Amino acid sequence: MPDIPQFKTQNSEINTPEGQPDPDQGHTPEWPSTPYSDEARLEEPGWQEACCIGLFGDCTVANELWPLANRPEQHLAVRLRRAFPAQPFLIRNVAASGESAGDFLNWRIEPVVSALPRLDVAFIRYGINDRKQHGIAGCIANLRQLCTRLQAQFAGVTLIIETGMWVDYPAHYLWDRNTPLASLYAAMATFAAEAGIPLLDLFHLMQHETRRGNWDLRVRGLPTPEHTVLDDSFDAFYGEDAAFFTNIHPNSRGMGLIAAWEVALLRELFGETLDHDNHSALRR
Repeated sequence: MPDIPQFKTQNSEINTPEGQPDPDQGHTPEWPSTPYSDEARLEEPGWQEACCIGLFGDCTVANELWPLANRPEQHLAVRLRRAFPAQPFLIRNVAASGESAGDFLNWRIEPVVSALPRLDVAFIRYGINDRKQHGIAGCIANLRQLCTRLQAQFAGVTLIIETGMWVDYPAHYLWDRNTPLASLYAAMATFAAEAGIPLLDLFHLMQHETRRGNWDLRVRGLPTPEHTVLDDSFDAFYGEDAAFFTNIHPNSRGMGLIAAWEVALLRELFGETLDHDNHSALRR
């Protein structure tokens, strides 16, 4: 694992005598114990004992411009440890920006699946890029093919289809992307129901969350990626300008909320414990 930076804890005792040299300037190498820092301390469990989870999808899953500690897999890992403290988890984020399910099937599935000795749960969030390239029918065909391939490769895997991001238009987005995407996500819900695959409807969950007042779920947009603002630091400078908020990627609050919804669905599917036995599927 990467080296962990060291921070001062609030309760650290500073023993440097008054007036003497203090090279640490009152800091200690101790890292405070929080759910996130505890997760960072852990060595990854082996495939044999862990519940192995894969995150498949587009840029809203990949979040490649974000710091490693602030990506979906880390938000999910922390919440899984809280929900299932006795179960070790190994999470792999294999998403890629700009990718469709069709692209993944055509170009990347072979190296990805060969690098995953086992897969117990797969969260799958594709849609908008498939719709751009192939329309709604083509999107559903790609999803069906991907699900079939993963089920054939990993016996007993639990697949979970996720819909995509809902935006707060017109207050915090320049155009209405929700209306044209609603039919896509309705088709995805129908496909999941007919295939017997659980659905996590992020689109409508985010709509509900926003309308109850929790709208700050996405990063701020600026024309170039290197100037993307990850939080509300500059909101006061841009005021009510919807252009500043026109970015589809989830921010830390959004990723945390999505991870909480993912864990809640796993609890609904598997109960209080996730049991894993050798290479078999998760079971109640």
